[in-house]
Amino acid sequence: MANHEKKEYASSVHLLMGFQRTKDNEKHSGSCVRMVIRDFETDLKLLEYRLRLRGGTWRIHKTVNARDTEKARKWLIHKLIDFPDGAGFIDSLWRTALLQPECVYGEKKFLFDVDTKDEQKIEVFRDTVKKSTENQFYNFVAQIVETVNGWHYITVPFDTREVLTLPYVSLQRDGYIFIKKIGDDSDGKVS
Repeated sequence: MANHEKKEYASSVHLLMGFQRTKDNEKHSGSCVRMVIRDFETDLKLLEYRLRLRGGTWRIHKTVNARDTEKARKWLIHKLIDFPDGAGFIDSLWRTALLQPECVYGEKKFLFDVDTKDEQKIEVFRDTVKKSTENQFYNFVAQIVETVNGWHYITVPFDTREVLTLPYVSLQRDGYIFIKKIGDDSDGKVS
């Protein structure tokens, strides 16, 4: 029997993840659904559909850093040697392999989670980044995304010590960027 499934070979991929969180009053907080991105728009719709079927409120995120498929393959092979019973859920192990810290592809990016929408605090954050990057803010910031409670700033690595003194800022060295919130109490827009 022939396998006519379309195969796409890539040296790197990103993942979409749906999370249920206690912040959203979810009794099943900690639940996570992960999906490898092949086509962003299609996969986002598929993930949304799967999450709506499960019910509740979900936050959808995407990996900030691309994942190296060759490094993940090696991690998976070692895992299956040490834990052969994992072959029964290899699709889940593959997504776990991709999310390992050592499987980042290319130059690593940082994610600053700025938990405020107060313009003065955001300006203090930006000024602190400018100071830490010798006034090169726009050379260091790759992307800015609005979240439910504030903003995600994606940057290239730099000395973050001074920025992290701000109480409303946290750093994720290999984080997940917010895409949208969906579910029982959300219309899909950032609130």
